Amino acid sequence: MPVKSLLARYKQTVEAKQGALSEWLWIARYHIVIVAMTAMVMFGWLLSGRYLIGLSLLVGLDWFLINLLNRITDVAEDTHNQVPGTARVAAQKKGLLGLSIGLLIGSFVATHAVWPQLTPWRVLVQLIGLAYNYKVVPTPSGLSRLKEMYFFKNFGSSVLFVLTCFVYPIQTAGHEKLGWPAIVTLAVFFVLFETTYEILYDFRDLEGDKLLSVPTYPVVHGPVRAEQILVGLLAASALTLIVGVAMGTLGVRELLMGAAPLGQFVFYRPRLRRGLTSADCLWLTHLGSAQLVLFLVGTAIWQAAGLPTNIYLR
Repeated sequence: MPVKSLLARYKQTVEAKQGALSEWLWIARYHIVIVAMTAMVMFGWLLSGRYLIGLSLLVGLDWFLINLLNRITDVAEDTHNQVPGTARVAAQKKGLLGLSIGLLIGSFVATHAVWPQLTPWRVLVQLIGLAYNYKVVPTPSGLSRLKEMYFFKNFGSSVLFVLTCFVYPIQTAGHEKLGWPAIVTLAVFFVLFETTYEILYDFRDLEGDKLLSVPTYPVVHGPVRAEQILVGLLAASALTLIVGVAMGTLGVRELLMGAAPLGQFVFYRPRLRRGLTSADCLWLTHLGSAQLVLFLVGTAIWQAAGLPTNIYLR
């Protein structure tokens, strides 16, 4: 066989493998898994003074299971929105569902032996994930799923982040570094800020959500008002930090988190004007992970230099 033909076949093989890997990463929604794991490490460190790497793997698994179930149940919507990997999910639904169930049962057995106090919270997380994806939530008009319920679609995701990023580390490592007023303030900041991600993802999925009557903010209120809600949430999240520092609930160190809403605003504005894509949402999430890592690395260097751990105004 000519050398050119061999090279061409090799190139096709490599491209096929890269394409398959990319699709599987999209199916796993690895960017969301990574940001959830990184957020737990950061908040776990703030709460306990420890880098809870082992626990972050469990957080990653729980989010992987929730995201995979979402991909399995949203084939029609993802097909319309041209989300990568949807055809592969549609062709392997039964196998992926079996994988989810197997990982769920196996992980519960393993983690209950190590962190039995975490089991009720893991059950709650998976039940919320189940309610997000399947019609098990009673409403006046019949059974529905959280994804099809106005407000609860976005709020349910925020609750999952609070449980995995705050409750998990509190249950396993305590919170000796932060009191409850600080914990509540940070949780409020996080819910407000995390909801902006949900709204931006909804902008990306606007056409598919319209087709299936999914009541997202962009569908219900229109793009202009939805962006106003988005900006309001970004401003409110930053204001929460400022008020917390001014009242002495948080330290000046926590003001560094204010870079996240600002970075979000600067990143999304030009992309929203031309229309958000799946790649935009991917990089938006990676930006969040990078900011979390920067906070962890920056504070570690700061402390290693012998500088004050934090400064409180009161």
